[in-house]
Amino acid sequence: MQKSLTDTYSVKNTYMRLFHQIEDFPKESENTIITIGNFDGMHKGHASVLEYLDKLARSNESKTLITFSNHPSQVLNPNATTPLLCTSSHKLKLIEEFGIDNLFLLPFTKELSQLSAELFIEKLKAFIPFSHLVLGHDAKIGKERQGDKSTMQKLAQQWDFRVHYLEAFELDGIPISSTIIRHAIQAGDFEKAELYLGRPYSIYSTVTTGEGKGKLIGFPTANIDISGLCLPPKGVYAVKVIWNNNVYSGIANLGVAPTIKSANLLMLEVHLLEFNQNLYQKNIEVIFQKFIRPERKFNSVDELKVQIKNDIATC
Repeated sequence: MQKSLTDTYSVKNTYMRLFHQIEDFPKESENTIITIGNFDGMHKGHASVLEYLDKLARSNESKTLITFSNHPSQVLNPNATTPLLCTSSHKLKLIEEFGIDNLFLLPFTKELSQLSAELFIEKLKAFIPFSHLVLGHDAKIGKERQGDKSTMQKLAQQWDFRVHYLEAFELDGIPISSTIIRHAIQAGDFEKAELYLGRPYSIYSTVTTGEGKGKLIGFPTANIDISGLCLPPKGVYAVKVIWNNNVYSGIANLGVAPTIKSANLLMLEVHLLEFNQNLYQKNIEVIFQKFIRPERKFNSVDELKVQIKNDIATC
């Protein structure tokens, strides 16, 4: 369900306003400084942009972040979409932690992709009274990414704002990007992913209804929506689960559960230890800690049950 204009989120003793259209920004709002980008994964490079935004903002200026509820590749390259590092709800949750005052979570549409940098900035200026625009080192705005640094500097002069391009954020000489983090996750390298993300790799998503087969064999699971996400290799993992500000230990199977299911549908199923509450339709965060074993098909359900007990013992 889409949030309404009036929804706010409590963050570090402040409140973040959430908008889904540029036109929704209140006309009486104070001056603001803005940044624009995908911010997929909210990694250390993104953090450096928001920290700069915070330092730049004066006491009478708010901080505004403009991002998208879907990845642009879903519109620009639908046959080869980019797997996401986090869900929209996860991205929103991570952005909250930086004390942003205004968040625009815009749907990236075909119409938006056709706007030139000039028309996009003109639209922003018509509704948002911003004085500074902060961008990453490789940011390009507008149709076919034609709004390069030279174009944006001309537009800044035309529309009376300052544009700031930040240097690439590097660790040991390696520029941090969502792409390099995707490679680490897909390789199961959680240590490297954590280094670049600035936090443990996790999936924050909604518990959906399942077939109930885990419960039938004595190991009930929370089935997590992982559609569109960048994922580690299939297998069994030791995990920590955060829900309702509490942390629980568990094991997770990322795969198709071939012993008890016939459909070849990729799922993340999490069995929480010493837990008996209903998580259906709740958002939970699953933190991947270590790989236990590859997924495999067992000869019988009893053999599977013995293996699950062994998996739990290794957590």
